[in-house]
Amino acid sequence: MGATSIPPPPPAVRRVLHLAWPLVGVAVTGLLVPVVVAGAFHALVDRRARVFRVACLAVILVWLDIRILVQCWVISAGHPDERSEEWRAAHEDLLEAAFDSLMYYARRWLGLEIRLTDRMHFGSRDEPLLALARHAGPFDSLAVAWLMARTADRVPRIVLAEALRWDPALDTILTRLDSYFVPARGGSDRLEGVRAMAATMDRDDVLVLFPEGENWTPSRRTRLIDRLRASGDVRRADRAERLLHVLPPKTRGAWAARSASPRADVMVVAHVGFGELSSARMVWDAMPFFDRPMLVRTWTYRAADVPDEPVAFAAWLDERWSEVDSWVTARLESGAERPDEA
Repeated sequence: MGATSIPPPPPAVRRVLHLAWPLVGVAVTGLLVPVVVAGAFHALVDRRARVFRVACLAVILVWLDIRILVQCWVISAGHPDERSEEWRAAHEDLLEAAFDSLMYYARRWLGLEIRLTDRMHFGSRDEPLLALARHAGPFDSLAVAWLMARTADRVPRIVLAEALRWDPALDTILTRLDSYFVPARGGSDRLEGVRAMAATMDRDDVLVLFPEGENWTPSRRTRLIDRLRASGDVRRADRAERLLHVLPPKTRGAWAARSASPRADVMVVAHVGFGELSSARMVWDAMPFFDRPMLVRTWTYRAADVPDEPVAFAAWLDERWSEVDSWVTARLESGAERPDEA
């Protein structure tokens, strides 16, 4: 069962979780300490020290999560007016600091490194930005959100599964910063939420979407092609078969955001380095990732150059995804591990 099908906590449970989260952190830490100790001894056998690294990082992330929640409480106490600029700015600073901390510890313990292969162009500073990113491998959501917050200097608005409301820190800070938790149940309200989030973006905001809808893996690609052929949709099946390292983009969510914020420039984000790690076993075997940087390439298009009609926009997005696939394929075939020369 995927995260998108897990319902959020009931209101009463949600309130209890928010209050009891530090105690949950203490309990989880108590359970992980023996794993840390065992991992330290296991490192004598496994030179990569994977058990030790993952256990230590898990403890750190638990307390980083609790720190975010406590700082949200502090902000509320110091700025009781939720409509004030100070209240929002404090949460934006907290989110940016949280992304920095996550990346710092992921780099320190797992060797996660992100490199740009070219300069990023952030679009007009007077308008918001819509970022459409490839979805493949572990860490890509974190990497793209961090790039937007730190490198592009924009506050990410994120679409994520409502199941993540089980984490009170994520629930609190992302709700306060107008991110959108996709309901586990179906219905048109999913797109309405994306439209509402896009329509209310400020000039320093960026809405991050993953048009493929799910992580690319070889098996998902094969199943999609087989499903399309079985349904008789030969054109879309042929289209999916031509794409080697991405899934065909689903345009409804991207168009909902584009139509609700027509003045926003559009950034397309491709990356390579972790997409080939398409199973938990492959991720485990590759850790730590000191010899495997995530290379990121972006293309930014002015709002005036992006189609403002749904059929034309769908065709435009298909073209962009073909370019993403070509770039990823070229990087994989070349085996390049360094950013492109300027």
